[in-house]
Amino acid sequence: MPGLTTRDSFVLKSLFDPEASATSAKHASSQTSLPGMSEDRFSVHRSTELQIISQLQGDTSDAETVQKAIRHLSSLIDESPGYASAYINRAQASRLLIPTSGLFTSSHAEASGQLLKDLQKGIQLAAPTTPGQQLSTHQTTVLAAAYTHRGFLLLKIADIIRNGEQVHGVSDTLQSASAESVEEQASKDFAAGGQYGSKEAREMAVRTNPYAKMCGVIVKEALKKENEEWKAGQLC
Repeated sequence: MPGLTTRDSFVLKSLFDPEASATSAKHASSQTSLPGMSEDRFSVHRSTELQIISQLQGDTSDAETVQKAIRHLSSLIDESPGYASAYINRAQASRLLIPTSGLFTSSHAEASGQLLKDLQKGIQLAAPTTPGQQLSTHQTTVLAAAYTHRGFLLLKIADIIRNGEQVHGVSDTLQSASAESVEEQASKDFAAGGQYGSKEAREMAVRTNPYAKMCGVIVKEALKKENEEWKAGQLC
């Protein structure tokens, strides 16, 4: 299994502790299902999904076990294309098979691109359809995990661009984007993830916010200038 970075650890925590991400989400209602899906049908899908991902808990899962879980999640998606968290869990399980250094490289282009597609689909299915809509706990859990995971992937893409390397497996828009603009997208995803209950996403939203970073630079420059002026006064 590829070594996990600090960024990966939270992503996987969202997968293996699925309720953690949404416990503090102010948008959550007492409902658990998805719009247009009965509670009974949702319960069946959820039970199947939990059985699948339970095999991936801990650090002992081998590649074959992960691949088997991905196949089962794909079958669940084929059976119920509107079940949002199956896409998110498939993306996060697939992430276990891609080393951090291999993300969005030519050797892992297709798999990396599929991560973004699955996360986008999960967001699309779980997102509110009207302003102020109260969401189910399932929706907030999915949105918190998906936005946070995608935020980390966008940071990786920004790093690749900043290093002057080519990004593989993404849209033409992302390929031609600047590192700063991709970081800004990541910050927006973290802000959304935090809005739906992810503490880690809230912290990352602050750290990656371009205005906060700009203010930080201004403060550092002001302190530096003040220190230089003080030293000049002392020397005189």
